[in-house]
Amino acid sequence: MISMRKINALVAKDMKTTLNNIFVLSGLLAVPIMGLLLSIGSEPEQLIALASFLVPMNVLLNGANIICVMIAEEKEKHTLNVLVASTVSGADFLVSKVVVTALFAFVSNALVYAILRLGGVMPFGPFLLVTGVTILPVAVVGAIIGIACKTQAAASTAVAPIMILLVILPPLIPENYFTENILRFVFSESMTHGLSAVYSGEPFLAEIGIIAANFVVLAAVFWAVYRKKGLVG
Repeated sequence: MISMRKINALVAKDMKTTLNNIFVLSGLLAVPIMGLLLSIGSEPEQLIALASFLVPMNVLLNGANIICVMIAEEKEKHTLNVLVASTVSGADFLVSKVVVTALFAFVSNALVYAILRLGGVMPFGPFLLVTGVTILPVAVVGAIIGIACKTQAAASTAVAPIMILLVILPPLIPENYFTENILRFVFSESMTHGLSAVYSGEPFLAEIGIIAANFVVLAAVFWAVYRKKGLVG
């Protein structure tokens, strides 16, 4: 059973330790700094093109990196063994990690939104809704990687290429049946389509539904990995 008291205590602990974690902070600052440098002197059209690349990278990289590094850090410092041996349940542990991931990702997304001056072309609420919902499947992927890795360095190294491929590869694949009917149902592409719909003022609830479905499928995968390896691995 999930305990809100324990989750609140874990969130407070994780917020403090994460702010001192170089692997997480470097990722959180990398994309906003990149956006700041690349946006200097850019025209509105160029900023939109830049956002179409930097926003997915920010969501995917940070969302997965934060949670997988946090889990790996607990394992590396052997604090996870203590938590699992105490009254903290696996659900309490993981929910707290997702909450912290969402909070940091929210701040990072807001920074990118402000730096790229998207306020004039894309409403803040829908922008946060699409990117925020995407954090859920992204966080599950990060949690799976975190369970599989034994150190923070290994976790950070493992998660980066996976998420970068999800950002870079789809635009390079020629338009065909695969890209139009299969690839678009991957959460990363659904987020891209959702943000394009927000920019165009079109409905985006279908994309939210696809992202939510991704979360359910990935959560089932996570549960299978968790039952096999456990949190300690």
